[in-house]
Amino acid sequence: MAAIGNIRKHYGLLVVIVGLALLAFVMGDLLKSTNSGQRTNVATVGKEKITYQDYSNVVNMNLENAKANNGGSLSSQDNYSIHANTLDQMIREIIMTNEYDKLGVTVSSDELYDQFLGENPNQYVVQSFTDADGKFNRELVTTYIRDFQTLSPEMKSSWLNFEQAIKNDRLNTKYDNLLKKAYYLPNKLAARYYADKNDKTSAEVYAVRYNTIADSTVVVAEADNKAFYEKNKKKYQTDATRAIDYIIFEIEPSEADIEYSKNYVADLKNDFAEIQNAANFVNANSDLPYDSAWKARKDFPVELETAIFDENNGVGFVYGPYENEGYYNIARIMDLSERSDSLMASHILVSYANALRSTETRTKEEAQALADSIYNVVKKDSSKIETLAKSLSDDPSAQTNNGDLGWFTDGTMVHTFNEFVQNNKVGTVGMVETPFGFHIIKVTDRTEAQPKARVAVLAHEITASTNTYHNIFAEANRFVTENTTAEDFNKAIEAQGLNKRTYPSLRTTTNFITGISNPRQIVRWAFDENTKVGDMSTIFDLDDMYVVAVLTKSVEEGDPVYEDIVDRYKYVIIKDKKGELIAEKAKAYGNDYKKMVDNLKGENTTVDNITFEGRGFGNFGVEDKVIGTVMGMKEGEISEPIIGGNGFFVVKVNKHEAAATPQNYDNIIKEQRSKYNNNINNNVAFSAIKENVKIEDNSVLFF
Repeated sequence: MAAIGNIRKHYGLLVVIVGLALLAFVMGDLLKSTNSGQRTNVATVGKEKITYQDYSNVVNMNLENAKANNGGSLSSQDNYSIHANTLDQMIREIIMTNEYDKLGVTVSSDELYDQFLGENPNQYVVQSFTDADGKFNRELVTTYIRDFQTLSPEMKSSWLNFEQAIKNDRLNTKYDNLLKKAYYLPNKLAARYYADKNDKTSAEVYAVRYNTIADSTVVVAEADNKAFYEKNKKKYQTDATRAIDYIIFEIEPSEADIEYSKNYVADLKNDFAEIQNAANFVNANSDLPYDSAWKARKDFPVELETAIFDENNGVGFVYGPYENEGYYNIARIMDLSERSDSLMASHILVSYANALRSTETRTKEEAQALADSIYNVVKKDSSKIETLAKSLSDDPSAQTNNGDLGWFTDGTMVHTFNEFVQNNKVGTVGMVETPFGFHIIKVTDRTEAQPKARVAVLAHEITASTNTYHNIFAEANRFVTENTTAEDFNKAIEAQGLNKRTYPSLRTTTNFITGISNPRQIVRWAFDENTKVGDMSTIFDLDDMYVVAVLTKSVEEGDPVYEDIVDRYKYVIIKDKKGELIAEKAKAYGNDYKKMVDNLKGENTTVDNITFEGRGFGNFGVEDKVIGTVMGMKEGEISEPIIGGNGFFVVKVNKHEAAATPQNYDNIIKEQRSKYNNNINNNVAFSAIKENVKIEDNSVLFF
């Protein structure tokens, strides 16, 4: 059972890393909608469809795995991530399965067996079948394979999923290795890489920087904007985006709700003071469980601290009601004592069969007898605890720390152990029993004791009542009813002093909007084909809020919006115009570049150590166009005027200096191979394949 738990744990990781297991792709649409044109496939990859049913089955499996690894609960962000990652991996599964089939990449049954029980098992098999001492338990793997038919249906399913994930991991590894082994860099090309990196050029530069010309002196015509757009629109391709304005109606507790919480705990105060079992009373009536930990002054709210450590208030005193961090509380002092914050001890653990985390076979009686004999030795000479711990302790950490637990905070150890160290002097040796077994303990140090208290706190969360929800919904509904257009929306916000918020770039994958942690309903509405610019939404019922939105902009995938590009890159258009302006003025000086830079507030300088691979051009910044021009010129040659990124340039090559030819290009070949392998490891190959596959992603309609 423990191994299957590990399989589930690591299977969640495998879903992200190596793809999804057992994908039963069913051709055709299963969820025919009565609305014409409604898409019922979550995605289409080439000619293969990911139906909602197939997708839902895998998502549910992954959600269950994630819940098992997170204590049964998931945040809205976790939930969305699992939905999104599942689709990504299903798309990858389709694309890569086709690629494997084309190349004949397979995993045989013998090869798969070797992944589990060969000399070098798959890393995820090792992780899932590791003993408490950190060693791979090969026998346990053999047992699961041998007894497969006797497993429960759930355990069979987990095993098969795990097995398929291991197979997918092996397929991926073989494919990556195939690509890596195919790499070859001829010496001629290695020499070119070496020269690009190491050959250096020096050039005399005549330059006029754009920042010497005020933007206000440059006239940008509409024709300039259009020319820039047409030239660059393919460079700035965009995803589908939407822009919205929205208002949030926060659902917060009313004064009546606050008063209710206060009265709830106030009404229990007398019973709380008189009840014999305060811990059970808290657990039965409080929104927070009973906490038996000892706490110092700093651990309590100031108001409660004053009451607890007032010498006039002792054990049994009940304080409150008081408000703290969204709760109304009453508190009862359970105990007061002087205790150390930090403790230090060494120990030897003698465990037995069925003790917590134990792998021992000895009986409890045998363990106690052994513990007694060890205790008698250590009691006579406490210095022996370290040497005996390494050879006799059943605590695995003793192999590295000789039983020395170092400093630990009061309350972090199992109760019986903790209290022995807390209540005995430094140097004391004793023996206690805990759920882990018998401990021979030596108290080695502690910090100075300080006042502490154990306090039972009965808390009632201050939450919005049903009536409060109704009132705030009525407010939101009134807003929607009275304002049906974008114009009405804006006028009402101004008239009522509401806070309008804007989100300018919603994407189908957006899972956070300012002030809203779970906005997927809004995203689906914004991307619905029936939602038009200017439309106002109905009321979105989200976490502790109601939201009303207006769609203000809609951009489809492909060429960017003209106005967006012109506005965003206005500074680039202005720089281009400055370059044209300087070039026109420079004509008057012919080849007298010294006079040109003097009259145009330019500069004449030398730039050294220019390399083809480098991007920086002296202190002029990134100037790819200038560097490319320089590297293609002969010594003594003067360039034509260059309109660069940061200025206007004329350059004269002074000297090309070739780097010394190395004995071989092994380092360059190694460097380029490393870059290539890193690209493979970072899924560059998959990304390239994916770009050439037509993918229709309708996921925004489903999650």
